[in-house]
Amino acid sequence: MKTFRNLATWRLIIWSVLFIGTIIFSGCGNDGDDDELEQPLKDQSPEVITPPPANQPPAEAAPQLDVVSFTIDATSREAWAYFSFTTGDTVEVADPLNSMDWDLGFQRTTVKLNGGISGPGKGAAVMLKDVRFEGVKEAPADGYAADSDANLAIVAASEEGWYIYTGPPNHWVLPLEQRVFVIQAADGTFAKVRFIGYYKDNENRKDGGFITFEYIHQPDGSRNF
Repeated sequence: MKTFRNLATWRLIIWSVLFIGTIIFSGCGNDGDDDELEQPLKDQSPEVITPPPANQPPAEAAPQLDVVSFTIDATSREAWAYFSFTTGDTVEVADPLNSMDWDLGFQRTTVKLNGGISGPGKGAAVMLKDVRFEGVKEAPADGYAADSDANLAIVAASEEGWYIYTGPPNHWVLPLEQRVFVIQAADGTFAKVRFIGYYKDNENRKDGGFITFEYIHQPDGSRNF
């Protein structure tokens, strides 16, 4: 009887050990499965987008074009004085009919452009009346005239072009400052021009033939001023 009880006790111990071992083994197996399930979840996490810095500088604005004032000696009644928007200065031109080096030609009150009958360039102009120089922000899309046998693009006559001639007794030449000439240069770029003086001493109107004009030249080929 005692032997039977001992045998039962050992069987109970063995079954208990097997049961506990099964639970431990199952627990270890589940831990491995959990790891395998968690890995894809990490891979599917949403992409983090970093916002731009709050102090990021704004895009650069287009460079401001300068207003340039220039006086050219156009006193000769025989020779022409030539001006280039590219250089911003007078230029020596030996053969104006075949030269692209100049944009405007001056002789007393007469102004010619490097285009049409005067030169090989794209020179042409449109006159805007009763406007402020500062208010012309863009070159017109059309309406340009080139120098021709009938007329120069900037008409060389009192009140028809850039000046008014007062006649006797003073015989003054006075710029019409409410007129702006938008000019297509020899290379096709645009400039706006306003004539502001005809004398070396404009205050006293002495020594005529020194034409002063102000201009803005847009070198990038656009029509924006």
